[in-house]
Amino acid sequence: MKKDTPITMRSFLTFALIVAGGVFSKDADRRYKLKESVSSPRGWIKHSSPDPDHAINLRIGLPQPKFALLEQNLYEVSDPFHERYGQHLSKEEVEALVAPHQESIETVKDWLASYGIEHIEYSPAKDWVKIRVTVKEAEEMLNTV
Repeated sequence: MKKDTPITMRSFLTFALIVAGGVFSKDADRRYKLKESVSSPRGWIKHSSPDPDHAINLRIGLPQPKFALLEQNLYEVSDPFHERYGQHLSKEEVEALVAPHQESIETVKDWLASYGIEHIEYSPAKDWVKIRVTVKEAEEMLNTV
């Protein structure tokens, strides 16, 4: 982005939601606490507030507890000196290695249900959740109001 380019609603929300996936944690009373704060990318400026009724696709990334194992597999099959060289993983094997714990899936599903959201789309490995909400709903869910 060139210097002083206004933040579009889409770019801001994409940035905010990617960041939000990892910066909030729940305490014992189920409220969110800010874990980390990040600055806007260099050259971004606030343009205006988005229309609260504008619908967006919100994507939520779930933790991938076996990601290190996936990375190890990728190095092994890519190393010409390793015995597994060229033995690439199948789509199903990759999905199994990026799949979140079932508890993570259920926790997010319950959290979304608490906001009345029942239509949820999952990636094949269920490591990404996609919902359609308004800006207002997203702000309430992520406690950014």
